[in-house]
Amino acid sequence: MTGAAIALVALVALARPARAYEFWLRAETFGQAYQLRDYRLSGPDLFLGRRAFSETLALRIFDIGDRAADRRRAHLPDRGLRISWQSYLRVDHDFGTYANGKIALTTSLRRDALDVIPELGASIANVSLLYGYLELDGMFDDRLRVELGRTLADDGWATTAVDGARARIELPQPIAITASAGLRVRAASPLGVAAYELDGTSGAGCREFVEGTMPGSGTWQLIDRSRTITNTKLTSDYEYCPQREVSQPSVGVTIATSRLRHFGAELGYRRTWSDTVGLIGPVDRLRNPDLGLYPGAAPATGVNEERLWLRVNGEVRTGTLAIAPYAGARYSLLHGKVDRGELGVRLQDGAHVLEPAIEYFSPTFDGDSIFNAFSLASTVDARLGYRYTPARFRVLADAWLRRYLGVGRDDAYAGGVDAGIERVLGATWRGKLDGLADTGYGGRRIGGGAELAWHPDINHYLRGRLLVLGLREDGGLVRDTVTSSAVVSTTWHVAEQVAVHGIAQVDYDDVHQLQTRVLAIFDLAFRPEP
Repeated sequence: MTGAAIALVALVALARPARAYEFWLRAETFGQAYQLRDYRLSGPDLFLGRRAFSETLALRIFDIGDRAADRRRAHLPDRGLRISWQSYLRVDHDFGTYANGKIALTTSLRRDALDVIPELGASIANVSLLYGYLELDGMFDDRLRVELGRTLADDGWATTAVDGARARIELPQPIAITASAGLRVRAASPLGVAAYELDGTSGAGCREFVEGTMPGSGTWQLIDRSRTITNTKLTSDYEYCPQREVSQPSVGVTIATSRLRHFGAELGYRRTWSDTVGLIGPVDRLRNPDLGLYPGAAPATGVNEERLWLRVNGEVRTGTLAIAPYAGARYSLLHGKVDRGELGVRLQDGAHVLEPAIEYFSPTFDGDSIFNAFSLASTVDARLGYRYTPARFRVLADAWLRRYLGVGRDDAYAGGVDAGIERVLGATWRGKLDGLADTGYGGRRIGGGAELAWHPDINHYLRGRLLVLGLREDGGLVRDTVTSSAVVSTTWHVAEQVAVHGIAQVDYDDVHQLQTRVLAIFDLAFRPEP
């Protein structure tokens, strides 16, 4: 036997079987090109272009380490540790004249749009991880699941993310407890997401307390670091908001029912806080000794959000009728009031669905937000929805009545109705008609739309849509206007799970005149519609 043959035999004897993980991948590429009008009191208006490119990548890897596969091969029950990974990544880039241009604040002062609106940095050049975590499931006899990384948190009305850990354990039926702890995701986080910022904060116009000559005196002024400004194209270099860069520890816990078929309930609590920013430069950088970003009486830490919520739902059947009531409420301990609430029931009999509901909303903001000093109107909505969805067509209708609270007017009501019908027209065509009308406090809207879709085979789609909407405001510069929009979209199924989507949109109204938008999507996980 030759040396090469001996080496080959030894290699085969020592080799381990290759492990192939099961994974799911979806990638989409978006390209947008459109213009925005910049209104000027003197001289012609400017048209600012947006040229946006976005790439999304969703990845799931199942059974890392082949533990579940090994149990199947050994004909053992599929109970035990299962390791997987889930993530959603987004890349954004805008190279248009809007995000990279300048904004005229006065006749002689022009500043980069990124400085005036720092949040534009999320689209100019940004890589963000919406979520990404390692999941350890099936532990303790399939009763414990642990997620490590950037995990999602939901209170029923809003979704956020936390960099840390989340665990769910099932106690003796029917109770399950979920707990999470970590740092709340914000724009300043690594691969941060600006959309996760708490409501009511901004990255521009940030102020600091500048001490006066007398102890305890002073004024709030824009932050001045007495520095030379160095221009950058990707991040704001003019405004400075140190409080938006402070980490926000967050903890949450929920107690919920588990594995019940006709009833569910959840009681949850979340608290997020942050340290108070102190000195941001030398003590003598201002005329008087600087005692910190905030007055000396400011606490060392502050609460950004603290909420308690409860949600319940159920389902009972009487013959062919399914009755599914639900209710929920959220209480802000920081503001000392209920800020969200809902009460409704879903009635379904075959293809008919009727859903009456009452909803309550009161705006609440980040504990650091100046918006908390203002009184904003709360609203109460009464809604009635109807759905009829047989095999070849469907009918949708919604009616609503809204009451604005705390606005000092007895006639602060608004209401309306919208309805639509969609029907299959032969083997390759589908049509849809929509209409809406609402009026009352705030103004009036009346309009409708028509849509036609052509689907000759599984590889091609073509759709056209026309909308016309008339608007009337209660006040403001524009009292009456009519806006119209035409949209044409297509899908070309290139290969297995690969498709190209295209959308072209043309809008026209008395205020903005002609506007156009073009959108392209390259889809690597396409599933054709039936």
